[in-house]
Amino acid sequence: MPKHFRGYSIGLIVILAMSSFFAPAQPKADKGPLLKAQADTLMAHEDYAGALALYDKIIETTKFKAPEDYAVFYNRAYCRYGLSQYAEALKDVNQYLEKIPDEQARLLRLYINQELGDTAAQLEDLNTFMAANPASTQLLRWRASVLMQADRYADAKKDIRQLLIYEPGPEVKSYLGLCYFYEDDLDSALVIFDEVIASDPSFIQTYLYAGSLCLDEDQYDAALFYIDKGLKQDPTNKTLIFYKGIAFVEKDNTTEGCRWLTKAFEAGEDDAAAYLKQYCYGDD
Repeated sequence: MPKHFRGYSIGLIVILAMSSFFAPAQPKADKGPLLKAQADTLMAHEDYAGALALYDKIIETTKFKAPEDYAVFYNRAYCRYGLSQYAEALKDVNQYLEKIPDEQARLLRLYINQELGDTAAQLEDLNTFMAANPASTQLLRWRASVLMQADRYADAKKDIRQLLIYEPGPEVKSYLGLCYFYEDDLDSALVIFDEVIASDPSFIQTYLYAGSLCLDEDQYDAALFYIDKGLKQDPTNKTLIFYKGIAFVEKDNTTEGCRWLTKAFEAGEDDAAAYLKQYCYGDD
């Protein structure tokens, strides 16, 4: 079967990037000439293209004598980030940080490097934030997610275990199970998922993790074990129904497999269509 389940995950953890610990980056106020005021107003109204054109003109005519003159580079970086011009945004925010190393600009750089997929750069800034806020659960969660993206699972597990001291719960503990799985240790991952299920049986995501990862490893009986447990908690969960269909067809039980795949498709699981075509209706 297609090995598409390993990609589970990281996106679910990166919700912390929008955490309440940080407000989204805001424009730097500038009380300079009219052109700057116009650009700031456009940026505040999220007209990033219009603001960018004005900031370009400002930068062309500014001599940059005092550190505060460099605020325009932050503002232009912010606009470029809003326009998905991440490489250019990074150049601008770095130029600003060379003169004014403030936290808000460092945070913007984190967002930019997140979009660029530069985990090393993200970790460098996250470590700086962590040094000043060592007990921040939001930062621990964020850094753990980046460590997982960087395949540094041992380090990610350390952050997750620390996070569990402050925020015990099924979601965070499930991330620990994912780390073990990505280290190719399915048995340890399932031990973690079993512990989560025992303490929080109504947390459906655990069954989805365990079932899908067992499918990924061609452990179809184990997958059905977790899928059936999950369906007892949520009988209409279309993803679990879909996974059950996959497990059966992979076990060469096409009658049951096609029945469950049909149920999944009728419930709105579009991915079931490809399996129905392959296993139930033929490629034609």
